[in-house]
Amino acid sequence: MPETGRDRDESGGIKKIKLREEDTIAAISTPVGPGGIGIVRISGSDSFAILNRIFLPSKSFCTFDSHHLYHGFVIDPGTGQEIDEALCVYMKAPRTYTREDVVEIQCHAGYAVITRILDICIASGARHAEPGEFTMRAFLNGRIDLVQAEAVLDLAGAEATGLASMGISAVQGRLSERIGQIKDALVASLAAMEVAIDYPEEDSEILKDAELEAILETQVIQPLETMVNDYNRTRIHRFGANVMLTGRPNAGKSSLLNALSCEDRAIVTDIPGTTRDVVEARIDIGGAAVTLMDTAGVRDRPDPIEEMGIRRIREIAPDVQLFLWLIDISRDLESADMAVMEMLEDFRQKPVIIVFNKVDLLEGGTQEQAEKILGQIGDKSRRLSGSPYCMLSAVEGKGLEALQTLMKDALFGQEATLPDVAPNLRQKEIMEKTLAMVRQALEGLRQGLSSEMSALDIRQALDYLGNITGETATDDIMEQIFSRFCLGK
Repeated sequence: MPETGRDRDESGGIKKIKLREEDTIAAISTPVGPGGIGIVRISGSDSFAILNRIFLPSKSFCTFDSHHLYHGFVIDPGTGQEIDEALCVYMKAPRTYTREDVVEIQCHAGYAVITRILDICIASGARHAEPGEFTMRAFLNGRIDLVQAEAVLDLAGAEATGLASMGISAVQGRLSERIGQIKDALVASLAAMEVAIDYPEEDSEILKDAELEAILETQVIQPLETMVNDYNRTRIHRFGANVMLTGRPNAGKSSLLNALSCEDRAIVTDIPGTTRDVVEARIDIGGAAVTLMDTAGVRDRPDPIEEMGIRRIREIAPDVQLFLWLIDISRDLESADMAVMEMLEDFRQKPVIIVFNKVDLLEGGTQEQAEKILGQIGDKSRRLSGSPYCMLSAVEGKGLEALQTLMKDALFGQEATLPDVAPNLRQKEIMEKTLAMVRQALEGLRQGLSSEMSALDIRQALDYLGNITGETATDDIMEQIFSRFCLGK
C-alpha cells in the first residue's frame, strides 16, 4: 500500500496528527451501560506491560501467547484489589487492527466497572485515546487506506442493512481497488504523454492520441461516472428517508405505524384525533433506514390543537420523500379526505401511495369500493389519480408486505439493487473534480493542443484521487474525517 501521504513533514502533511503516535492509548470500545460484556482496548508499545500490571491470570504459568484468550481478574496494581472477572487477549504487532501491540479486556459492561478498568489502564501508563485514534493509527501504519477508514465509520453508524453491506465491501478494499485501477490508467496515460513530450522523435514508442483517448474514456471517465451515479442511487441508503402517514382522523395511521414498526409507538383508540403531534418510528425498507411519521388527522374544520398539528405537517412535508395517504375503505370519501387531497396537491413532486385501510370491516366488495373511491379522486386530482394503491388491515396485519413493496418501488424506482460499493459525499465530490480534469485533458487531446497542457490536467486528476485514498490528504482533511469517529474506534 502506498505510504507517500503518511510521512510528510510540517511543510504539507499530517505531522500534527502523528505528534502523539508513540503513546500507548486506551479507550472503552463498547457502549457504556447495562450489558453482558464491555471491552477496553489498549494499543501501543506498552500494551503488554500494562496487561501484566493489571491482569492476574487464573493459571499462574500463563505465558500470554499472541491472539489467545485468557481468563482471570483485573486488579488495581496499587492495592491488589480485584476489580472484575474478565477475559483478556494480547495481540502482537503487526497482526492487529492498528499494526501495534494491542490488548483487549472483556469485562462486565456496567459503568462503574468498565470506567474503573479504563482508569487503571491510564494510571498504568496509557493515555485516553482521541476519537477515531485506533483507526487513524491503522491508516498511518498502512493497515488500511483512507477509503477503508471512512468505511469503518459508515459501518459503525449503519442503521440499515444497505449501508452496512456497502460499508463492509469498502472495508474489504473493493472501492479502493476500483480507484486504484483508475489511477493506474491515469499513470499510464501520463507516462505516455511525458514520453511524447521528452522524446518526440521516438514515434514507435509513443501511444497514438486515439489510443490515449480510448484509455481515458473507457478506463477513467466511464468508471468514475458510474461511481458518481452510484452515489446518487444510494443517497437514501446513506441518509435515510422520511415517509409521512397522512389522512383524516381515525383512518388508521397510528395502527399502521405500530404494525410496520412492530411496536406500540402511537396511541390507538376509537376516538378520532388521538394524534396531535408527529410520532416517529424507524424501520428498514429495502436496506434503507426509513422514518415513519404519524401525523395529526386532517379535518376540513380542525380544532385549535389539530390546527397546530396540521401546520406542523406542512412544515416538515418538504423533507418528506414519500406520503402514505390512508383512506378508510369502509366509508365513502368525506370532506376531510378532500382536505387531505388539497394538502397533497401542494407537494406535487412527492410520490403518494394510497392505502385503503380497514378492509376487515367489509365482508366483500373491497375492490369495487376501492375503484369507486379512486374514481372520485380522479375527478378531483389528475396527479393523485395515477398513484399506486394497496388494500390492507393495519389491525390484522394483512397487506403489509404489499405496502412495503410499493414503498420500496416508490423510494428506489428501478434502481432497487444496490451497487457493491459506492463513494460517500466527500469521495463523490473529489471524483467529480477528477472527472472535470480528465475531460479537460481529453478535450485538449482531441483538439490537438500541446501534450504539456493535458499532462498538467492528468497530474491534477491524480492528486485529487490521492485525496480519496489518503496519499495526498492534508491535515485538515484527516482531522475532519477522524474527528467524526466515536471514542474507542
